[in-house]
Amino acid sequence: MGKKDREVQSKISAKREERRSERQREDLWWNVIILGTLGVVLVLVIIFLFRIQRPGPLPGEQVIQDEGRAVVSAGSALQPYLNNPPSSGTYYDKPAPWGFAEEIVGPGYYLNNLARGGVVFLYECATDCETVEQQFRDFLRRAPRDTSFNQVKIVVSRYDGDLPTPIVALAWGHQLNLEAFDEPTLLTWYDRFVNYGPANGP
Repeated sequence: MGKKDREVQSKISAKREERRSERQREDLWWNVIILGTLGVVLVLVIIFLFRIQRPGPLPGEQVIQDEGRAVVSAGSALQPYLNNPPSSGTYYDKPAPWGFAEEIVGPGYYLNNLARGGVVFLYECATDCETVEQQFRDFLRRAPRDTSFNQVKIVVSRYDGDLPTPIVALAWGHQLNLEAFDEPTLLTWYDRFVNYGPANGP
């Protein structure tokens, strides 16, 4: 093989090596893109699963006997409830508006909210009502919207009757008695039971 042939062969080999290096760089780049994309998807899946995972039972949480779920027209007579405050039973066909209630919301209305997968926080106060009411208003502004209906599915109302403790958290068939306002516990209760009711809806 002459000198010229060796030079030609050397150039061919160099070009082959250059193309091989380019292919290796391209393969590495695509591997980075694919692995990076899979990593992002995995993180999003973990976040989603963590977000939808419901907290377990809270200390002191009570499971209340289900008193049925009959629906009657607003203003109709309601059957007596066995539990006070009721967390299930006959309710009106009209729910209370979500949020802080300026007027007392009766069981016939708030049970509709519980059936729709909301939670209800009832309170009573002999003194310093403005403090606890402001705490609830602030809490409602910070509470997250649910992922199904994009609403804060919480009703807060004074209770027309005697509560076992100053604040009672309700979900359908569940009750938690609180001696004082406790935002982390209220938020956990909401995360545990939002969209948990037997007739979920907005």
